[in-house]
Amino acid sequence: MQDQESSSLSHIQDIPRIKSLVEQLRFLKLGNQAFPLVKPLLKLVGVSTEQMESALAEVDTLEKKIALLAALPDRFNRLFASRGWIAYDMFNVDVAQSTVEKAEAGDIDGAETDLIEYYDAEHIHWHLRMMQAVQAFCPRLSLLEKALEDYLQGRYHASVPIVLMQLDGLVSDVGKKNSGFFREEAYLVAWDSIAAHSTGLAALAKLLGKERRRRTTETLTIPYRHGILHGHDLSYGNKMVAAKAWAALFAVREWAYKVEQKEVEAPPEQPATPWRDLFHTLQNNAKLQSQLKTWHPRSLQVGVDIPALGEPETYEQNSPEQKLVEYLTYWRKQNYGKMAQCEAITVLRLHKSINALAGELREYYDQRTLQSFTLLAVDDPAPALTTIRVQLSCEEYGKRSEHTVEYRLLYESETDKALIRGASESRWGVFGPYFL
Repeated sequence: MQDQESSSLSHIQDIPRIKSLVEQLRFLKLGNQAFPLVKPLLKLVGVSTEQMESALAEVDTLEKKIALLAALPDRFNRLFASRGWIAYDMFNVDVAQSTVEKAEAGDIDGAETDLIEYYDAEHIHWHLRMMQAVQAFCPRLSLLEKALEDYLQGRYHASVPIVLMQLDGLVSDVGKKNSGFFREEAYLVAWDSIAAHSTGLAALAKLLGKERRRRTTETLTIPYRHGILHGHDLSYGNKMVAAKAWAALFAVREWAYKVEQKEVEAPPEQPATPWRDLFHTLQNNAKLQSQLKTWHPRSLQVGVDIPALGEPETYEQNSPEQKLVEYLTYWRKQNYGKMAQCEAITVLRLHKSINALAGELREYYDQRTLQSFTLLAVDDPAPALTTIRVQLSCEEYGKRSEHTVEYRLLYESETDKALIRGASESRWGVFGPYFL
């Protein structure tokens, strides 16, 4: 692992996907400065300038937000990597920001407690679903579900070794033969990756893989693989160690997916975008800003404005409620192909094909059949997001069960770009949770 540092950019904020955001903002700032000069010319060629002017007025606010987000992964790793946590692309941004701010204010132990609490049943289930985009992970799911059951019951002594072994085996399957997560020759760096940056997985593997040859009975705070699996560290069975093991497993998804998709190396450079396309992008951004100002959440009461029960055609066409009812109806009918088509485009792009996703849904839901469902509440927290709480009556492995679940639905274009509800060439899609 010692050569990995020299092969990567020194800061996560220098990776292309983050750097491009900063560069786009720089272009907007230049546009803001030059706008008074080019405004007459734009009007002359028929370009609407009112919305563009409104969008440019928000540049300073946007600059602060992007600067904060760009620096967040580096700040997180500087504070927490030595404690066994690293930033990764699927981690909750709000949690990362709040814990960084708490740690920087002097309460790093309190911040670590918040990180531990993040890994609850809902978030671990969601992460396990996202992990299934990695083909080599799928055979490991059933064993990890058993480890999750142990974790939720407080049997950390049982869950920790399983999670560490699956982390090691997954990296071995995806990477070079016999090069597991904790082996020195494992190359855990990838182009344009937050987790697979030299300050991320490589540093984490070195910490967790540290040799521990003496017997210890002191309570561990780090899931040292060597000491735990070789019986040297005896007091590893606590929630902190268990949560860090889950976090390491979920962090490796980003790297493993890139390896399977052959995206470890940078692609050939693309030609520069023509000025006319940049102006077109700016105009579209201005239109989006205008739509955002007029958007407002709907006020819907289930049983009054929309029915709690019904077939998909009972609900408003192309509404999030209709899409979720379609999804649940297909689940009840065990039509996993149609169920997969109702997933958010963001989810679909994590799988090789709809058929592959349908196969995963079949494998997961085959013994979890839906008998009936009732909508309980609908909320629009954001222009491209709706949450719907549902009561589910199921049969799981021959036993009846009841669950109250909150589903998230995204409104996206075919290029998986979130758009404001009502935009053309977009659709609603279900975005979890995977477990019921």
